[in-house]
Amino acid sequence: MLENIKDFWYLYILLFIFIIITIFVCIKAFGAASRHSKEVNALIEKAKRNKELRDAYKELTVEVISNAPSAALFEGVALNMEAACQKAEDTNGFYASLSDGQKKVYAFYYLASEAKEISLSAFFKESARPLTSDAVAAAKEFLSNGIFLIINEMFACYDEENENASVIPETVNRLNDEFKALTKDVDLFTPAGNYIKNNAGEFLK
Repeated sequence: MLENIKDFWYLYILLFIFIIITIFVCIKAFGAASRHSKEVNALIEKAKRNKELRDAYKELTVEVISNAPSAALFEGVALNMEAACQKAEDTNGFYASLSDGQKKVYAFYYLASEAKEISLSAFFKESARPLTSDAVAAAKEFLSNGIFLIINEMFACYDEENENASVIPETVNRLNDEFKALTKDVDLFTPAGNYIKNNAGEFLK
């Protein structure tokens, strides 16, 4: 046995290396599977929560609006508008039929959600007018001036109607960082919900 080891020592080294690599690959695969499982579970929980919110605020009354937590009310109303828009044969026509207040809530939901989950620039990169301009108008009304100015500057970078628009990576990154820092402890949904409460008539139609 010892003689075999001496003669084929390099094979044992290769076997040892193979075992180490196999263990490493298994650990990486387990980690990837765990992350995937967590992501799937998070998506399922989000879908479940969104359905609960849609159901809770599908039929709006003065009493429902006045008694609802502002953030939940905003999400529920926006999600129901989103569902209605997706079902419409003409989504542009559906959006155009909304009142100014409804447009603000609908557009701001996309801005606030994508800005928090991905980045502020993600919303403006993937969207266009009138959604972007309505979202900015909503931000001016719902948020502090400091946060609004960052949003407005980001809008100017991507606005297709702005002849001077320029997507400069350094500027976009700076604005993303500034927005993230300013909104770290800010609930963006609550002021939008308060807007619905203060303009309930627009959402009871």
